[in-house]
Amino acid sequence: MSSSHQHHHNNNPSHSNVHFESYYRHQLFSNDEKAFQSLLRTLSKPLPLTFRITKNAHHECTINALKRIIESEQQRLHVRTISFLNDPRTFQIDNIAVNNDNGGGNENDLKTKHPNVHQFLVRANEGGDLSRQELVSMIPVKLLDVKPSHLVLDSCASPGSKTSQILEVMLSKNASGAVVANDASLQRANLLTHRCYRLEAAAKNLVVVNHDAQTLPLELENTFDRILCDVPCSGDGTLRKSTDLWKKWSNSSGVELHSIQVNVATRALRLLKYDDGGGRLVYSTCSLNPLENEAVVVELLQRSRGAIKLVDCSKMLPDLKRLPGLTKWSVQDLKNGRWYDTYDSYLKDNNNNRAGQKSKIRKSMFANTNNHKHNLDRCFRIHPDLNDTGGFFVAVFEKMKPLPTEMIDIDAKKEQKLSRTTNANTKKWASAKIAPVFCVKTDTEFKAVIKRIKAKYGFDARKKEENGGVEIITRNNTDVVPKRLYCLSKGAKLILDKCSRNQQEQQKLRILACGLCCFERQAVNKGLKSQSDDTDCEFRFTQTGCELFQDSISKQVVRVSPKELESMLARQQQKLLTTSKNAPLCIDDKTKKKVLSECQRGCVILAVRAKSSGSGNKRKLVEEEVAAVSPVTIACWFPPSKKSRSDGINDIDDDAKYD
Repeated sequence: MSSSHQHHHNNNPSHSNVHFESYYRHQLFSNDEKAFQSLLRTLSKPLPLTFRITKNAHHECTINALKRIIESEQQRLHVRTISFLNDPRTFQIDNIAVNNDNGGGNENDLKTKHPNVHQFLVRANEGGDLSRQELVSMIPVKLLDVKPSHLVLDSCASPGSKTSQILEVMLSKNASGAVVANDASLQRANLLTHRCYRLEAAAKNLVVVNHDAQTLPLELENTFDRILCDVPCSGDGTLRKSTDLWKKWSNSSGVELHSIQVNVATRALRLLKYDDGGGRLVYSTCSLNPLENEAVVVELLQRSRGAIKLVDCSKMLPDLKRLPGLTKWSVQDLKNGRWYDTYDSYLKDNNNNRAGQKSKIRKSMFANTNNHKHNLDRCFRIHPDLNDTGGFFVAVFEKMKPLPTEMIDIDAKKEQKLSRTTNANTKKWASAKIAPVFCVKTDTEFKAVIKRIKAKYGFDARKKEENGGVEIITRNNTDVVPKRLYCLSKGAKLILDKCSRNQQEQQKLRILACGLCCFERQAVNKGLKSQSDDTDCEFRFTQTGCELFQDSISKQVVRVSPKELESMLARQQQKLLTTSKNAPLCIDDKTKKKVLSECQRGCVILAVRAKSSGSGNKRKLVEEEVAAVSPVTIACWFPPSKKSRSDGINDIDDDAKYD
């Protein structure tokens, strides 16, 4: 043990594990103690805080607000963009640690020293305008190279940071693709749903499902353009963030997870396209262990017999410091701690395979003499000390032709072995009583609902030229008027159709959440009913639904200035608190009063903007802040998490021209 190694232990007794150091000194750094000490020093430091501004319609406002808050801090914060990601919306805070000798910082340090910045980040994160995500965790999605028209699978999606990153590509209204986010745990899938639905505009492209990633439905075979396989792993690349792992780390984790990782990636490869230019799969772990990384990659390449290949992505992130994938590594016996370079030598020491059959160690874990032929240098091995990040491994595959029969047979046998677990999960899903998805097409009552929506808001929600190409679905039987109507992108609808045996039966895909809620049924006040009750529409827009259809809405719209909206809110508040007749007037303009009086009761859309894009009240709702109101009451459909966005209305210049 070197003196520097000993010094490291004395300064950071909680950030050490003798088994971890012994394992990786042999596995990765047997000939470079200096590099190993550099890794250990970095692992003992807190991880810098990083976050990504969501590329939505408000992202420039979010960045400007962040800059103002940082500049107002008495103690200067060093916030910088990350050059190697080639993304001006990704930031890192470098100097917030209470003990600056350690560098970096953490959540508590930021909350203690810079509460205003911390509060802003928390609120923006809750509102979907910002994502807290570790830097290296952003790399797999960067290399996935997703387009708005792609069908994408995130096979092990929880907690959802990478899924959200993929969904940002789908924020465009015209994005026809879909993101299927899967997790084996129903509880984690619920948390994943909550996180992803912060990106409300992309919800129409999202389908959240609950399956073991090793047995995802084969109805989706040869379907996806892109697949992210961020597989379960030992996680020792996250030691800077998850310091409790120092005590838990064991060399058995890599051995126990290796086969699961191969199984997950194999099933994903079956679901990946090979035609139309081929599909791309990104395999990633937050582990340093070659048994979870290069060994898995080699096993997949050998099983595929040329159907897949590793892609050289070095030009996509040229400034990222990385190491090439390993071609040589060893496997440690879990019982006696001995190291073996080959499976044959391991078997020889274990009584000609008798003990080896009972062992968890498999032949696929060992390096072989043909590794130099597999282009393992194209893998990204990212050690924490290279870019002051966590540790990560990334390999990018391209599928060029169907997988060989032998590889499919192995996958099928594995599914049979897991049938007991699959049946248990199916029963658990049934007991959860989650409503099935119905894509409504012919129901008479539903047609009547669409007709009433058209009469009230001036557009047909089922005509693609008027609804941006989305499909309308509901999550209850269509023989009654549904409580909510959801919008699905063309790609998301395709995924649902592939897993449906027929229109009346629930899909084989266990769908937890999908689509954007665009309309909600409103309770009708019987005291306000008029003679036109039969044609009245009982549905109001949701805030995000209004934004989705804003190019098509031609009725129930009133343009107001920021001061008029403020006056309405003040009047409503005063009416709630007092019966005084001295409440301020809302709208003085005769034209606007006339437009408002001509609106049907129920949902009315107030459009607030500073620039005109058309003539009078006929112009389209483009880039406008909207609120839904009625002649009786006003309600801004901004949840608390969107407060920062609605506050921004007050910054609009009220002297701007309104037609």
